[in-house]
Amino acid sequence: MKAKLSPLQLKDIQIIKFSVEENLKGEKKFNIDIDFEPVKVNIDEKEYDGLVVFLKVNDRNRKAKLKVKTEVLVVFEFEEDLSKEKKAQLLLYNGLSIIYGFLRGLIFQKCSYIKPTDRLLPSINLLDVIERKIKNKDKN
Repeated sequence: MKAKLSPLQLKDIQIIKFSVEENLKGEKKFNIDIDFEPVKVNIDEKEYDGLVVFLKVNDRNRKAKLKVKTEVLVVFEFEEDLSKEKKAQLLLYNGLSIIYGFLRGLIFQKCSYIKPTDRLLPSINLLDVIERKIKNKDKN
């Protein structure tokens, strides 16, 4: 079956910060903290929608096998005839899924000392992350 392209397409990824620490004798744990901010980005005099995503893994755990801190800027393009609401929805739900998958792969690739099963980040409930972020913004 021929696949239909998504109305949201990844245009660019810029890694702003990235650090990985590996500890062969550490514990296999995955305390994941993820946050994001929607942004507007100008490229070649054209405005695009994007996300700045912050990901920390085991940030405060000194005994973990894997510690990660990263910040990335992700820029997306949309089909032209989408409403503002549909674009926002695609950016948050699909865009965040795309970038988390990208970061999982990047972290897996950058780790070289610990076993593959100890460096593959688990899937997370991004819907919950997005809903809590929206709820917190509504409070402010």
